[in-house]
Amino acid sequence: MKKLSVLFLSSLILFGLLGKADTPPLFQIDKELDSYKKTVVTEDDEERYSEMEFYLLTGGPGTMVWENFGHSAILLKTPDSYSIAFDWGIFSFDDSFFVNFAFGRLYYEAWATYGDYRIESLIEEDRNVSLLKLDLDNNQKKNLFSFLMYSTKEENRTYLYDYFRDNCATRPRDIYSWLTDGDFERVLKETPSKETLRECVERHLSLSSFPVAWTISYLLGPDTDKEETMWEACFLPSTLEKCIREYQGDEEEKIYTSLSRDPVPEKWSLKIRSIFFGVILSLLSLIPLLKRRALERIGDIASGLVHLFFGILSLVLIFFMFFTIHNVTKGNINCLIISPLCLISSALHFASLGKKRRVKPLLINSALMLIVSLSVLASRLIVPSLIQDSYAVFIPALMLYAAETFASWWKTKHQE
Repeated sequence: MKKLSVLFLSSLILFGLLGKADTPPLFQIDKELDSYKKTVVTEDDEERYSEMEFYLLTGGPGTMVWENFGHSAILLKTPDSYSIAFDWGIFSFDDSFFVNFAFGRLYYEAWATYGDYRIESLIEEDRNVSLLKLDLDNNQKKNLFSFLMYSTKEENRTYLYDYFRDNCATRPRDIYSWLTDGDFERVLKETPSKETLRECVERHLSLSSFPVAWTISYLLGPDTDKEETMWEACFLPSTLEKCIREYQGDEEEKIYTSLSRDPVPEKWSLKIRSIFFGVILSLLSLIPLLKRRALERIGDIASGLVHLFFGILSLVLIFFMFFTIHNVTKGNINCLIISPLCLISSALHFASLGKKRRVKPLLINSALMLIVSLSVLASRLIVPSLIQDSYAVFIPALMLYAAETFASWWKTKHQE
């Protein structure tokens, strides 16, 4: 045990050292906009800016998990040149990406690229594409163009991405509000959102799979359950397009409509699907009651793998909470519901593949996890504002622990 503890601590220190990296200059949109000086179009430039047209380019959900939420960019069109897409969603899987991601350092970049190419790439991926013309006067166009060119310079293009507060949609949102002297933000902050960030995330992750949606929901902390306004909801490209469209009173132009992709559902409940997940886990835990050694071994292998996954997932969450800047995971009570205690159950199940099943230790550990989970659930029911919305995690966890506790108790009684 001492050797394992030393090995674990050494690995943690080594990983922490690997995680230390030079921080590149970061472009902070709020500070830059506050300090950026607006100018007025001169008579000589009137014609130039009157010919410029700016659009909000919105791409629909894609195949990969990070594409499930869509994409936003600002498109510039001029009569005598090619279109330019100002895009804040650029990142690369280089040698440092995964270490940076583990510690929450999501370094994204803003690039100016060929607009036609950006649109064609979205169409090739069979993603919806639409353009919404931004209703701007010449002074606004000049300031927008100037700021976009400034923010995509090599020394300015890098920023620290945040899932909900600073992404490819919130940057155009902030810039557009700056152009309206903050009126756009004022209007949106007076309008409450109809769903929490967690509910919104779960709906879009339904385009991937239940395991992906459930795992990410497990990692999301209490900040995603707060009542938000439409301003915060504009982390989604489709919501940003809708809000600007309603603010201007215009309609977007549909460039391409996907031929095969399912639309994001308006309602999708992860909690309901978690019930079926819990039933499957419970049945696996009850297999040993069939009194056949071969079936017991199958049940132990299956349950051991489930608990191993849960235990590793809990360690990932704890690491994110205390050793990284993944702010979205902070204060997450789910590490008590599905906790490192699952690793003990996993070890006991695999140890039971030998001549003797570890029935009593399994009973104690399962009962302990059940008691802890019920205590957290009671706290949620008594003071809902104290505990985050973790019902999608509560449901399968309680069903699993209850089934394991019952199966172990039954086996203990039978052995006696």
